[in-house]
Amino acid sequence: MKHAVCICLLSTILLAGCQDDDDKSASYEPSSEHCQPDYWKSLPDNKDRESLVEKCMTGGSYQHSEPKTF
Repeated sequence: MKHAVCICLLSTILLAGCQDDDDKSASYEPSSEHCQPDYWKSLPDNKDRESLVEKCMTGGSYQHSEPKTF
């Protein structure tokens, strides 16, 4: 019984470090530090990274247009 409890505790401790830190990636704002290609390469490939790259390339002024129906 002690072994099962130890295994559960050990696996919980080891898996605690495997969480994604989505809070960090969501807080990127265009700046001289964040708008460097070398910095982009260090970020995980997700929608927050793509959003940051888009903001850096357009200076934050680009907005998607609304679809129009005729």
